Amino acid sequence: MNADDRRPMNPWMPMTSAIDKKHIGKLLEELGEAVAAASRCLIQGIDEKEPVTGKPNKEWLEDAFADVLANIALVTEHFRLDQNRMRIRCDRKVEMLRTWHAMLS
Repeated sequence: MNADDRRPMNPWMPMTSAIDKKHIGKLLEELGEAVAAASRCLIQGIDEKEPVTGKPNKEWLEDAFADVLANIALVTEHFRLDQNRMRIRCDRKVEMLRTWHAMLS
């Protein structure tokens, strides 16, 4: 018998509120677009352009990030997330990643 066999079942309850679903769903959509934009920058280069529209990859990434930030703001407000706690964690993560990135120098 492993630890999972001893744990009580926990029935997850999906969101039922339409407005809750809209907030989370739109955030997920925008996060997906940001992943696509960042992937294109990685594959083609940030200074390249989308072949059909000619839009620079950097602009696509900026637009995608702006859309994510807007949705994060709305989700934070809607669900009354702790902005101070998130800021502290964000600041710690930035410092940790700066140190990590500097390891390549």
